[in-house]
Amino acid sequence: MQTPVLNKNYPRQYESWLKLKNGKEVFLRPIMETDGNLIIDLFNKMSPQSIYLRFLRNLDALTENMISHFTHVDYNKEFALAAVVKECGKDAVIAVGRYGYDPDENTTDLAVAVRDDWQNAGLGKPLLMKVVNIAKEHGISHFTGMMDPQNMIIRKVLQELGFKVQYSSKSGFFQVNIGV
Repeated sequence: MQTPVLNKNYPRQYESWLKLKNGKEVFLRPIMETDGNLIIDLFNKMSPQSIYLRFLRNLDALTENMISHFTHVDYNKEFALAAVVKECGKDAVIAVGRYGYDPDENTTDLAVAVRDDWQNAGLGKPLLMKVVNIAKEHGISHFTGMMDPQNMIIRKVLQELGFKVQYSSKSGFFQVNIGV
């Protein structure tokens, strides 16, 4: 797995291995500025439905600004964990869990995206929980975000993790308030 060398602020303490239900092991590590191509590859291997549920709109590609935003985090007010495996001898990101503070809205968003061929393997819940635990270490215990009302998978995950969740309708979506 790729080991960061450039960013002296890289929080190596959040690196870990996760064994999935199918016995495969996945390396979890903080996102790095050099992960742009891996994020593009993750996006390109997601179905249109998974992309829509993550971004609440149809997207054909990620913009340069989006890629930069996803890979340049301060590891405090915003954080992302990448789930990495080897595919054809190279690193591949198969999932990302993240939180990000929006100073304009004074809210912190929480998100997870798992590549379709890795869904239902026992990756999403532990990845999300690890991101939430990191957020707690940084003093964050409340998240606000938007979701499609028909996204029953994430609703079930939030319930199973025992979070306090409130849903309210806003512009055809749910505004979700999550307390951990």
